[in-house]
Amino acid sequence: MKVNICMVLFLGVLFQAYSQDGLSRHLKGVEGCYLGYYSEFVNKGAQPVPDGDHEVVISIIYQNSSECYMGKAKTKDQKIVLPVTIQKDDKTFVPLRTLFKDMDKEWLILQDSNTLFDITDGMSKLFVSQQGYQVQVFFPEVINTNSGVSVKAPPASEMLKKGN
Repeated sequence: MKVNICMVLFLGVLFQAYSQDGLSRHLKGVEGCYLGYYSEFVNKGAQPVPDGDHEVVISIIYQNSSECYMGKAKTKDQKIVLPVTIQKDDKTFVPLRTLFKDMDKEWLILQDSNTLFDITDGMSKLFVSQQGYQVQVFFPEVINTNSGVSVKAPPASEMLKKGN
């Protein structure tokens, strides 16, 4: 009985860590554009993404380095509708799947198929490809304009000076 409980707890922690891969990537200090986009969306939040076609930023992470590209995505009911396309230098758009053949099967097994393409706070999940790339889609048009970050108080020695 104790072994079963320990196994369930271990799997629960493992699943939770794997499902929050975006946050763990953020904390590991990925170089490049990803951290900037991710931090802004987490700090500011975003409005719901309306149904339709949208200009997006596609962040691609590989070996702790990231590059960001322009693309397009269609949405319906706060979900991404495939295919997501990436813009080429000749201004054409090609499906992202031409670059990344398929999602990593082990990663995919751990995902909830009902929420796989959900958009939360203007961001997709952090997808993992079979080739080891991680891809996240950002919807800049819906990011909140306020920072959402709390203003820090000055040190007590400054705030509580005599005469204030």
